[in-house]
Amino acid sequence: MNRDEDLKQEIKEKWFKDHKAKLIDCGNIKILEWKKPGTICFYTRYVFDGNKIYISGDLGEAIFNLTWNADIHSFNDINISYFYEKLAAFSDSKYDFDSDEAVRSLKEWKEELLQDRVFVNEYEKIEFMDNISALILAADSCSSENEWAYEYVNGEYNDFISHEDCDYWEWIYNIGRVIPSRIYGYLIGLQMASEQLKDSQK
Repeated sequence: MNRDEDLKQEIKEKWFKDHKAKLIDCGNIKILEWKKPGTICFYTRYVFDGNKIYISGDLGEAIFNLTWNADIHSFNDINISYFYEKLAAFSDSKYDFDSDEAVRSLKEWKEELLQDRVFVNEYEKIEFMDNISALILAADSCSSENEWAYEYVNGEYNDFISHEDCDYWEWIYNIGRVIPSRIYGYLIGLQMASEQLKDSQK
C-alpha cells in the first residue's frame, strides 16, 4: 500500500476505531462531537457555521473556508486534496515530511542527471555516485522539513546540490512535502461520523 492507503487504514482502525458521533443542533450552527466514550484521545470537535468549519480537540485546531454551506453529510464524496485546498488556518505545520516521497524525488533527479551525463573520468563518476547516494540516504533518515532544509540542503550537501543544479532552490526544499496526517484525520472523521449517524437513523 502507499502512504495514502496506509494512513486511511490507520486512522479508521486505530485513531477512530471506537469513536461515537454526537450531533448538536444549535439552529444556524451545528456541532459534531466525535470521540471514544471515556477518553479524549483523538477527540475531535467540528463546528459548522455557514461555509466555515472550525475544528478543535486532540488533533489540533483548524479552520476550513468552503464554497458551500457546511453540513456533516456534505463531505462523503470529497477527496483529501480538494479538502486540503479549503484549509484556511492550521495549528501545526502546513506540511508533513515523508522520507519515502523525498527519496522518490531524489531518485528521479538522479536519473535525470545521469541521462545525458558524460563523466570526464572514473573518479568523477565515483564522486558523483557517492554524493547522490549519500544525499538519498540522508533524505531517507530525515524526519522533518526543517531538518532536510537546514542540515542537508543548506548544510552538508549544499556544494554538491548547487553544483548539479543552480536553480535547486526552486524545488529541492519542497520534496517530501505531503498533506499532514491530521488533515486526513479531520476528513475521515467527518466521513465516518456521517456514516454512523445515517446508520443510526435507519
